[in-house]
Formats: sequence, C-alpha cells, structure tokens
Amino acid sequence: MLYMVEFWATIERGDTVDKGEGPGPIFAKIVERFHPQALYGDPTRRHLFMVVELENPATVAELMYTLTWFTGNEPKFTPIMPPETYMEAIANAKKIIAPLWATHA
Repeated sequence: MLYMVEFWATIERGDTVDKGEGPGPIFAKIVERFHPQALYGDPTRRHLFMVVELENPATVAELMYTLTWFTGNEPKFTPIMPPETYMEAIANAKKIIAPLWATHA
C-alpha cells in the first residue's frame, strides 16, 4: 500500500545529528531500503514528507522504528491512493448498501 509518511526531528535530536555527519547518511540508507517515490522537506523546520510503497505491516513497522529512533519522534503514516481508486471503492460500497437504500427510499 502507498503511504505518505511525515517525520520530523526533535530540536535536541536534530541538533545532535547536525553536529555530526548530518542527516545525509541515514537518508541514503532509508532511500536504499524503502525506495520512496518522493521525498520533500519543509524549509521552515526539520520536517519531511515521503511517499513510499510498503508491502506489509512488518515493513510499515520497520520504517516506523527507523524514523522514530532517528528523529526522536513518532512519524505519521497516512494511507494514500490515486483518485481513480475511489470509483472502484464507491461502486463496491453501493453494492453493499443498495438493499438498505431500497427499503428506506
């Protein structure tokens, strides 16, 4: 499933990372392991957005732990899908609810 993942460092953790090699080496490992489709930063703070395909709950948890331990915060995972997927979902939902609509019309 496709997810938008937001993550941000605490001030203390960000300062510690910046005093060392910076975030580059960890970001390189995250990109190598998870192959995000997109990775963007918020220029007003240490806040990043990643769009990534995660195959199963274990992979979601792996990324969650990686980002939590790196940033000092828990990331936010939002499942996302292309707009055309809504059409399939709506059609299938209508099949479930149609008998109810017919009796209450």
